[in-house]
Amino acid sequence: MAPASHEDRSPTVSVCVPVYQGGVYLERAVRSVLDQDVDGLELVVRDNGSTDGSADVVRGFDDPRIRLERAEDTVPLAENWAHVVGLARGEFVKLLCADDMLAPGALRTQLAALRADRSLALAVGRTDMIDADDRVLFRGRHLPRSVLGTRSATDVSRAVVRHGGNPIGPPVAGTFRRADFEAVGGFRDDLEFTMDLDLWVRLLARGRMHGDRATAASFRVHPGSASAATSREQLTTQREFTRRLIANPAAGIRRRDRVAGVVGSYAAMARRRALFLYSTVRRPAPTAVRTG
Repeated sequence: MAPASHEDRSPTVSVCVPVYQGGVYLERAVRSVLDQDVDGLELVVRDNGSTDGSADVVRGFDDPRIRLERAEDTVPLAENWAHVVGLARGEFVKLLCADDMLAPGALRTQLAALRADRSLALAVGRTDMIDADDRVLFRGRHLPRSVLGTRSATDVSRAVVRHGGNPIGPPVAGTFRRADFEAVGGFRDDLEFTMDLDLWVRLLARGRMHGDRATAASFRVHPGSASAATSREQLTTQREFTRRLIANPAAGIRRRDRVAGVVGSYAAMARRRALFLYSTVRRPAPTAVRTG
């Protein structure tokens, strides 16, 4: 495995993995990236001060495409996400949380879409929800019909408000251009629970989104994940994100979108709670903390 200072010709795509205490699932995440059938791949892992041997898991791979940065001090989740993407050298970027996995061929499909249409700022696929033992809980989640195909920023913004949650998907679902990420200021940490959705919407100020009905990734649901929390704080955060989106004249939100969104927000929270409740009744496995 190459050290973090390894220099080579610039890669085409950087898959960035922020990890904190994620050693239980990290090997599966890394392998899902290395098995992608694309040229010019780099895998950047930033270990956020883990004490569970996460860095050793990465060092166990003998692959020059891997770059590992080990931090002694643990920083907040949003800061670690920003740091790891800041290490990327590729033209295109995907963020992969340490307990999720890419589907075979996902990078090839999304890179092809972005290369074929320079007006695209984001290429996204659907996600399978899996449990701690890799068993599929639900297939083909996210990306309802309203955001399938090539969509404008207004189309997506209206769909987000009506949905009341995140209809686009988690970080692992999307691939974007590094230049666009930098132009919009990267991740914002003031609304942590909607940090990924906030990035998706802001990227669309740079271009359109293409939503593919094929599954691009597996999103892991388990009691130790940060996403397992279904508190009132999350609902409050989602409402504040929606309020800001509605207040942006460029988003083109209509009154009927806002009305639908009131119902949608409660439905989204109910679906989320049901998903994590269902995951807890499955056979337990070792717990890891979702990346940070």
